[in-house]
Amino acid sequence: MRVQPVTICEKALILEALRSGKRFDFRGLEEFREVKLVVGAEIGTAICTIGNTKVLAAVSAQIAEPSSMRPHKGVINIDVDLSPMANYANEHDRLGSRGMELIRLLELIIRDSRCIDVESLCIRAGKEIWKVRVDVRILDDDGSLLDCACLAAITALQHFKRPNVTLEPHHTLIYSEYEKAPVPLNIYHMPICTTIGLLDKGQMVVIDPTDKEAACLDGSIVVACNKRREVCALHQSTNLVLSTKQIERCVKLAMSRAEALTAVVSDVVKQDQRERSAFKRPDGFAITAPALILTAGTVAARKIVAPVVKNEPDVEQRAMYQPSIVLNENPLSVGSVKQEEVDNDASISEQVEMIQNSVGKVEVTETQKSSTISNRKREEKEVDDLLSGLDDDEEEVQTMTLGAEEPVQDVTMQEEEEEQPNLLLAKKKKKK
Repeated sequence: MRVQPVTICEKALILEALRSGKRFDFRGLEEFREVKLVVGAEIGTAICTIGNTKVLAAVSAQIAEPSSMRPHKGVINIDVDLSPMANYANEHDRLGSRGMELIRLLELIIRDSRCIDVESLCIRAGKEIWKVRVDVRILDDDGSLLDCACLAAITALQHFKRPNVTLEPHHTLIYSEYEKAPVPLNIYHMPICTTIGLLDKGQMVVIDPTDKEAACLDGSIVVACNKRREVCALHQSTNLVLSTKQIERCVKLAMSRAEALTAVVSDVVKQDQRERSAFKRPDGFAITAPALILTAGTVAARKIVAPVVKNEPDVEQRAMYQPSIVLNENPLSVGSVKQEEVDNDASISEQVEMIQNSVGKVEVTETQKSSTISNRKREEKEVDDLLSGLDDDEEEVQTMTLGAEEPVQDVTMQEEEEEQPNLLLAKKKKKK
């Protein structure tokens, strides 16, 4: 994690303004920035904003086994994510010294101050407990990061409700929010953290410093108090030696701050409970978005009107045929002849020329005519002889079948077998 230092000129200007009792955001030295607190539509989520610093906190719970040292107490874990989105000096998945310090201080303020009854998180002593996890995500960083993270975590814990359970002899039944009402956490008090900057070895106090102001100060002190005027935690970031009067002054400022913010947290949580009891859907984090974004989808659609284009009539208007549908037509091939049609026409013309040439070369002589006529006469005589022979054979078969005792089918089969050699003999005789 590499933090870009403030320039010498800028540091001198900020210190000069603070010593004169002025700040660049038009606040006094003992004046806090505006605080915005919103709970989400999901149970156990909250967003806190102090100036430009913004932090999201989400609480979840699961059943786990207790430790052997504390078998009847639940567990509260805190996780912090410093993303580069909040500050360009942060690295992804690496907390660094600043992130580890933030986790230790949150554990000191929330867990070690015993603001939550961890014994109420026990289900079965030594077997099952509720393990509550608080996820803190830094969305934007502009000073007083611990104050904003602590306030978001406390609000999320106050808003969170764990599922209701029923103990059976051998198992545990967990009910949804529709079957049984969830159970809120037993919170004794709400510790509120306040960061106070120190200038000129503690002689001047700067409340709620911004990121650039914190880089120019000599150090800071963190005081966590509740509305009962009890100090829950005290942390000093530098090795400055402070007197008791200076520490008492810082504690008084933190107590007044804690009383005001405790009332804000309780009002926000109670308002959300009233809306849920009246079966109203809570707005959640939607109210943190700008109004322009929320109303972008509800604005009436505007009519888009195309600009008017004046077409001047041409002097020469030509009527051209335009087909209504054109499928796969190349615009460059309009009015041209396809290559396939040319090839077919050429092949047909060649075949016609070949036939005409072959027909013109054929010459029929008188000898060829006479030979063809004689061949036709011979064929006619042979056909007549064959027909006459077939008629004679049929008469002989009929005379033989009149006096025979055998069936007619057998005789006809024998005659058909003898018919073929008789026809061959008749042909040979005629040729001779």
